[in-house]
Amino acid sequence: MKQKHPILKLLCPFLALLLLLQTALPVSADTFPEFPESWPKAPEIASETGILMEATTGQILFDKGMDEIRYPASTTKVMTALLILENIEDLNEVITFTDVIIPDLEPGNSTIDAKVGEQLTVEQCLYAIMLASANEVCTQMAVHVAGSVSNFTAMMNERAAELGCENTHFVNANGLPDPEHYTTAHDLAKILAAAVSNEAFCKIAGSSAYTIPPTNMTDSARNLSNTNALIADGDSHYEGILAGKTGHTEAARNTLVTAARRENLTLICVVLRSEGKERFTDTTALFDYGFQNFHMEPVYWMDEENPAGYAVLPKEVSPSSMAISEEDTQDLRTRIYSYQGHEILRVYAALPMEVKTRTSSDMSLVKTGMFKIQIGSPIVFPVMIVLLAVLVMILIVVIIKAVLDSKRPKKKKKRNI
Repeated sequence: MKQKHPILKLLCPFLALLLLLQTALPVSADTFPEFPESWPKAPEIASETGILMEATTGQILFDKGMDEIRYPASTTKVMTALLILENIEDLNEVITFTDVIIPDLEPGNSTIDAKVGEQLTVEQCLYAIMLASANEVCTQMAVHVAGSVSNFTAMMNERAAELGCENTHFVNANGLPDPEHYTTAHDLAKILAAAVSNEAFCKIAGSSAYTIPPTNMTDSARNLSNTNALIADGDSHYEGILAGKTGHTEAARNTLVTAARRENLTLICVVLRSEGKERFTDTTALFDYGFQNFHMEPVYWMDEENPAGYAVLPKEVSPSSMAISEEDTQDLRTRIYSYQGHEILRVYAALPMEVKTRTSSDMSLVKTGMFKIQIGSPIVFPVMIVLLAVLVMILIVVIIKAVLDSKRPKKKKKRNI
């Protein structure tokens, strides 16, 4: 039987150590799949970009180019309505329309044909914005809240930043196309998540119809219908819808943002740049995917009665299946929960007791068969590099010695006669 070469005998343990060390070294998160391998299979959507996000945790369940910049069209009006509700307490306050609305009354604009001097309540204006997508009402309300449209859009951008939007910029209150007026599916999801936490917003934006009675300048009522087919009564109606807003311009094509709740799960779906009825079929498919495959469960840490946070997981997966790692700073302890290398939840404990929660769709754990290492750890990476360098040096010395020994002439043994 042929024996192994002596060099191979020496190399085997070192090669094994190198392979183990390689698996333990920090790597870029881009090398991981976006979701765990066992994650439920998501549907394909026709819209150019889209997202499905759980509203209360911010956890991402589906992503198709969610951070790619697109035009929002009238989904802009979600932010407009949110700021109106946050800055005006009395929804019965009367608004008198001025000549600032005239440019928005040109043919081709979405309007309720408001007239200069006409009076509506704030509540009626909000229904006109969210159901009839009235551009002139957005402009009038922007001026009423902030003094000018430019001041109002500054408020919009400031609020967007507060909500964590990183790729959004507004220059008007109604969503008419402008190169400097843009957003992403992810940012719109964050905005709608904030909006649906407002009860008045859900009441208005979740209505299928509304009637504005005759005003000081009109003799007939205005009957408004929601353009979101998932909210309106009909074949496309979706059970559990909280609120939503459609949008359309030639530049943006069709856009849609919608929120729905079933049991304790509140889902936000955004689809951008779609054609025809694709925005409704895509949203329905994503809502079905979310509600049928996921559940939200409490996660406990230092208090067995009050959850430290909530995790959205596939229905067959329990919170106990998540891997846990912890890291400390001077005055903060962070506990990271992950599932198959995908970060689900972070819980923060301000030492010694206070707990805060945050979710993230970013993967920050590398999982090996023996241990877990936090990517970017200031200690682990340098140690691994030093160990690797030492092993390489030892390996080189062993190889050189083995080569020299093989070239050295062997002494012949004397045979006894």
